Amino acid sequence: MDQYAEILASFPGLKQQLEKAGFRSWLKRQRCTQVEGQSYVVLGGDRLASEAEAMVAFGLERGLVSPEDVQAAAARQPLPPDVAAVNIDTPEGEQ
Repeated sequence: MDQYAEILASFPGLKQQLEKAGFRSWLKRQRCTQVEGQSYVVLGGDRLASEAEAMVAFGLERGLVSPEDVQAAAARQPLPPDVAAVNIDTPEGEQ
């Protein structure tokens, strides 16, 4: 499952709101492409997005979800298995 599918799942009822707002008809008007058997929506003219990412983008454009809520939902997701968190000590006051 991609990160955006997990983000969508964290908002109960959002998929239904997106469908009511016309996501499917919007999606039909977007360019799509296949890469290695996977279907992607072309967003912004040059970015490939999964359907879940396209749903989040559509929800953001329509004000059905706020950028802050999406950011918070993304922060609650576990790290991918090939990524590890590292704590780095820095001198106080530096970043």
